[in-house]
Amino acid sequence: MVWKIFSKKSKKKKKVISYEEAKALAVDGDEKSRADLAGRNDVPREVLYYLADDPSPNVRKSIASNTAAPEHADLLLAKYKNENVRSSLAKKIARLSPGLTADEQNRLRHMTYDALSILAKDQATRVRQILSEALRDVANAPPDVIRRLAWDVEAAVATPALQFSLILNDEDLIEIIRAKPSEGCTQTVSQRENVSNAVSSAIVDSSDTDAIALLLGNDSAQIREETLSKVIDQADQINLWHKPLAMRPRLPTSAAVKIARFVADDILKRMAARKDLSPKAYAAVRDVVHKRLGDGEAVMPDALGSSDGVQSGMSVDDDTEFDRAAKMWADGKLDEAEVINTINEGQKKLAMAMIAVMSDLSLRIVERTCAAKKCKRLSSHFLAGEPFSKHGRDRARTIGRHLSG
Repeated sequence: MVWKIFSKKSKKKKKVISYEEAKALAVDGDEKSRADLAGRNDVPREVLYYLADDPSPNVRKSIASNTAAPEHADLLLAKYKNENVRSSLAKKIARLSPGLTADEQNRLRHMTYDALSILAKDQATRVRQILSEALRDVANAPPDVIRRLAWDVEAAVATPALQFSLILNDEDLIEIIRAKPSEGCTQTVSQRENVSNAVSSAIVDSSDTDAIALLLGNDSAQIREETLSKVIDQADQINLWHKPLAMRPRLPTSAAVKIARFVADDILKRMAARKDLSPKAYAAVRDVVHKRLGDGEAVMPDALGSSDGVQSGMSVDDDTEFDRAAKMWADGKLDEAEVINTINEGQKKLAMAMIAVMSDLSLRIVERTCAAKKCKRLSSHFLAGEPFSKHGRDRARTIGRHLSG
């Protein structure tokens, strides 16, 4: 019903107005009549231009919003002292942005260059912000206007142009990264589509931790291997970079190994489950997983050798005994007495897993030691009450929490 009512109203046409009537209203009509006249798109352009100089801000605002207003009227209104009028003019540009009709886009392309330049310098942040949002996707917007908006000191103004405008080239972006005219501008550039190698290098050189994290998480960004290596060399103590680094597409083998050595266990396991690592990088990460976690061997999936050539990623063997031991430690249920009881119950494999967890040794080492008939020597550590590695206990706790989750 609402739609039908709206449809009927939208089909209702205004009474056609003659040139003489329009001219008379523009000169002698009251403020409401002049404002209504200024909002019509069937009024001669010279009448609309005349109304653009009307003493009433309400009338000028109607002209500023009218897509039929001539370009020289827009130029006049861009200089008008009333902020609401200038904002309405900027909003009109927004309504004419790409995505509407071809005729409206054509009007935007032909909007007076001087009017756009004036609005880009407007003292009111709101006016500049509206303009920046309107022009961000316009492929042939005036370059000088876009650059001015991108260099704006207000982040709300600079962000739309900085993040989306294709008019800005690498040189523009690198200059802005180095100068930092607005807060967060480097972070904004990091989120652009298809960031180039040169721009990525400038972002890394900026030492902006948040911007670098966003760049690493931007799958479309190009990052040279030497630039990535520079990040990795600093990443050990910067946790914010760990996950995006570990999940970065097309990781070189050397980079994958370096990352695997310092990320937290939960991130390492995600990295190990990736499906896009090269066989060489996959094998190298597998070795790091085994050395660090000791929870069974990471093996290549059968699908790797399939004819389609698609790698399904790394999986860690389900060593239930080690998992049980790690979970027991995380839950506070693993101590020397529990190990001795397990040995006495004949659960040799579980006991070896417990020793591995508490002594920070890999399960393989414990198994080889026991195979060499040195189990008694290992278990004597428990009988003597000797302390075990704090790192080993912390590691077991982390793995146990992961298993519990």
